[in-house]
Amino acid sequence: MARIALDAFGSDNAPYEETQGALLFVKKTNHTVILVGDEEKLKTLVPEGTERVEIFHAPKRFGMSQKPTEILRMKDSSLAASAQLVKEGKADGFVSAGNTGAILVCGTFIVGRIKGVERPAIATTIPSVKGGTVLIDSGANASLKPQNYPQIAVMGLAYAKAVLGRKDPKCGLLNVGSEPEKGNDTVKEAYAFMKEKLGDAFVGNVEGRDICMGDVDVVVSDGFSGNIALKTLEGVGAFFSKSLKDSIKKSNIFQKIGALMMKGTFNSFKESFDYRKYGGAFLLGVNGTVVKAHGSSDEVAIYNALRVASQGVKNHILDRINEGI
Repeated sequence: MARIALDAFGSDNAPYEETQGALLFVKKTNHTVILVGDEEKLKTLVPEGTERVEIFHAPKRFGMSQKPTEILRMKDSSLAASAQLVKEGKADGFVSAGNTGAILVCGTFIVGRIKGVERPAIATTIPSVKGGTVLIDSGANASLKPQNYPQIAVMGLAYAKAVLGRKDPKCGLLNVGSEPEKGNDTVKEAYAFMKEKLGDAFVGNVEGRDICMGDVDVVVSDGFSGNIALKTLEGVGAFFSKSLKDSIKKSNIFQKIGALMMKGTFNSFKESFDYRKYGGAFLLGVNGTVVKAHGSSDEVAIYNALRVASQGVKNHILDRINEGI
């Protein structure tokens, strides 16, 4: 069974949400959670005698506004200590809803990169008509060299197999058009590298509108463009939800009755865009399972972040990436 370290002081509402998410996780699974943070505070939130929940004392909290590289000097912070547990083999992976940049630094310089990996990348599951599309990189690398793209694609394909359960995943290159000659020089060179290295797994260029359509399992991008695409999709989802609520409020009584009858359908639709369901984003290319949860995560999101982290361990995502590299 997996042992997952959880940075208990990462989220906006830490440590309550982390603790509750961990308790829910061990209740529903056979895995173990190591809560990392101020021991005295955590003891007040964990019922005595709770099985498969351990506490590792790390008194300091790394702030959201701190410079990411400062984490390397804060070894007694809950975030750095979580990464150190993975490096020492005392945990199979760690989850944090803290500072994204600091998580990248911890993954790269404390946990360490997989041999042969040049650029670790963030893989985020985007809701799609197929159940989910992997967007990689969604924020780790602002720019990439053309030769980096195939390696990042390999990591995304491994993720699609291990976490999403895709047997023969396909990937596409995010671009401004589907034709091979579209895009800037970097993307056009990346296209050639991906076609040569990935074979049938590479289907060519895809556009932003294709991410949610599920025509490919993995969309490959540099972190700058990928993060813009991610935030745009999040904004569109929020806009649609608010617009629908506002329209219902302004409707007449008969329309409101109709909306009430459709409440179940609306809730199912809303759930498909709920970030809590997907848990978090994987940092791929490092020697351990590292999952970045949303800063505003509640106990449900923390539970799901722990769940997908355990899936990554159970389905040997590191081995799949090593094989691909």
